[in-house]
Amino acid sequence: MMKKTMKRAARRNFGFGRQLRYSMSQALNIFYGDRDHYGTRRTHNYRLRIFARFCRKKGLVDARLITQSTLDSYGEYLRCRLEGDYVWPDGDADKSISTAYAHNLISTANTVLFAMRRNSKIALSALRALNKSRSHVREEPANADQGAVTQAVAKMLDQGDRRGAAVVLLARHWGMRAQEATLQDLQRMHREVITTGGACILEGCKGGRKSTDRWLSATPERIESLEFALRTRPIGSRCLLAKIETVKTFYQRELNRCRRVLRSFDIISYRELRAAFAADVYESITGVPPLNGTAAPRELDRKAREEVARALGHGRIQVSSCYVGGY
Repeated sequence: MMKKTMKRAARRNFGFGRQLRYSMSQALNIFYGDRDHYGTRRTHNYRLRIFARFCRKKGLVDARLITQSTLDSYGEYLRCRLEGDYVWPDGDADKSISTAYAHNLISTANTVLFAMRRNSKIALSALRALNKSRSHVREEPANADQGAVTQAVAKMLDQGDRRGAAVVLLARHWGMRAQEATLQDLQRMHREVITTGGACILEGCKGGRKSTDRWLSATPERIESLEFALRTRPIGSRCLLAKIETVKTFYQRELNRCRRVLRSFDIISYRELRAAFAADVYESITGVPPLNGTAAPRELDRKAREEVARALGHGRIQVSSCYVGGY
């Protein structure tokens, strides 16, 4: 193994390819597995374009030449973009970015270099480089009201994306992530609704987490969205995914197209649908919508946050602030 690593280190881009960006992507595929962690690889691949472009602008076309000084310069470049647009000597301009995104870009750079080098000798601390910590506390109300969702779903149906529309409805009314909505056992849920008046969200959960604590009562909207998903699922399948289909291909062929539809109605992502669901849960307990300028009583607020975290499949109450803001 040591000889193989040494042999690879002696080749351009550590043997992952001749082009810098391509080699970074290949390193990630090998590191995570080209059939696993599709969402993680997709996110890193989107972000590494910025790091690869930065390296090319600095005259680096071989990952073996990337040093700690290179990473430090990358941190300075991102810190400049926090304050406004960054203009390169050749006149190219890069737009300003948020603190959270800058942290994510540094995380991707660290991950890519580890995947290529298989050691952490070169790494960058985002907090030290940017001198700013990121905040996950939501500051604006969720922008995914029922009217916009209804219009978006109608457009998806018009273009033939029935399963994508089902994912949207399950995310909005059951608080599911896109992957949860895709892989959820719809037959089991329907059976539970009939026998218990509610259902658990078990399949496709983040980190493989399965907990019967994530039980939700069946409101009319939830029943309607579940029944629509049942009618939409492929023949012979218990979920929205066909038996010969992978999550990756479903995302590429349908969900990405539906994401563009959501954005055309000012719904920025599937996660925004979960945030709107969380706002409904919070308001049902406190009687006050989150982030509307009126604070709920402390005791009711905590109870609502506990329920939001449970309904969304999180083990920590603090995570609810990502969806309903801070107190």
